[in-house]
Amino acid sequence: MGKRLHGTLILLLFMAMILAACSGDKTELTKTDNTNNESEAGSNEQDQGLKSDPSIEELIKGLPKPSETVAELVNAEPGPFSGKKYEELTAEEQEGAVSLLKELPKVGENPTDEEIELYWRKALALFHEDYPNPAEALGVLELEAFGSPDIEDSRFQFKENLNVEILLDSSGSMANRIAGKTMMEIAKESIKEFAASLPEGANIALRVYGHKGTGSKADKQLSCSSNELIYEMNTYNANTLGQALNGIKPAGWTPLAKAIEEAKKDLSSYKGENNTNIIYLVSDGIETCDGDPVAQAKSLADSDIQPIVNVIGFDLNAEGQKQLKEVAEAAKGIYSNARNQQELKQELERASAIAKKWTEWKRGAINSASDLKYDQLLSDIPRFGIKWGESNSNEKFNIREPLRVLRDEGHISRKAFQLLSDKTSERFSHILELEKVVSNDLREMANKNFETIKTEINRKYSENVDIQ
Repeated sequence: MGKRLHGTLILLLFMAMILAACSGDKTELTKTDNTNNESEAGSNEQDQGLKSDPSIEELIKGLPKPSETVAELVNAEPGPFSGKKYEELTAEEQEGAVSLLKELPKVGENPTDEEIELYWRKALALFHEDYPNPAEALGVLELEAFGSPDIEDSRFQFKENLNVEILLDSSGSMANRIAGKTMMEIAKESIKEFAASLPEGANIALRVYGHKGTGSKADKQLSCSSNELIYEMNTYNANTLGQALNGIKPAGWTPLAKAIEEAKKDLSSYKGENNTNIIYLVSDGIETCDGDPVAQAKSLADSDIQPIVNVIGFDLNAEGQKQLKEVAEAAKGIYSNARNQQELKQELERASAIAKKWTEWKRGAINSASDLKYDQLLSDIPRFGIKWGESNSNEKFNIREPLRVLRDEGHISRKAFQLLSDKTSERFSHILELEKVVSNDLREMANKNFETIKTEINRKYSENVDIQ
């Protein structure tokens, strides 16, 4: 009996030891599991921290500061939806603008200053207009004062011969319509009218590019290789030029760089020493054939052709205008944006005015500096003011419209909309006053020597100059 009891006690003690050991193992496992869970939770918290939405302050810092001075306005990057009135944007473009604004956090009934600033900067970045730069008037002034001894650039002095070559974009997008006519029809009519206005003895040439194939990838090689001088440098002949133009239809891609390269070859025998060479590049889009039009424009400018290059963007968006402005700058030329037939005609008429002066010079009617004045600068000032005013007005109303949509859909409160609307009105009034200052500056400069005008305009309105 005693032995049995002793054995039972030993068995119970052994089982207790096993249970204690198992309990300890379970505790360790529980601790380990808890540690792992805590580690995973910490890792998830860190991941969430890395992926958390940026603060209002961070979003504001990521957007450009609102332009306020003349120099800031004219050198600011145009917004992707600039250049047109809001109602002229396609439904897809309008929806795109609204969607980009909806990416911002919603704003309630008591908006903070930071929330208003965020929406203001974003809307302005989307719709900032391309304000005309007074410095761009320099190139126009050189054209208008062509032949004046005040101008040091020899390209703008009278030469024995006058040659004009037009490079016409014939890509598929030229089939788009403006006021019921295709852009190609408008271009053809304008070119015919311009060519007919040239005086006897002046020469004209016409090159088209992108006029073969289609806009499909399968036709890219064919279209990008299509560059043709359809009217060789010669005096104007209405029938020959008309027949050449009639056979051209808007077709494929845009080999802009190749067209500039070929124009250099076209004019290679017309050295700048004895020839005034004027090139008009008309395009409604950017390079799409993998060329480098800026490099080709620089090569053209550096050649002994010494061309006067006029780049005309035909109803272009902000992206297209940016590239063509770079082309014009590289070519030491002038950029202008023509939105319709009348504006395209006005740009071509500048060359007609040069041709008229050239004829008078050939006859001996112009023989002194006193015969050449800057009257055209004075007449261009109202036009400058009109363009500035149009940009200002478009910007104001274009910013309001998508914000109105956000208000109606409850993304921003009525109070937030009103505060933002007030900012558009304040900006409109401020820019209106700046335009008056610039116009007065130009009027005062009109009676000065050209090189003095050039220096003053560049000093006041070049990039990073803070002039109110």
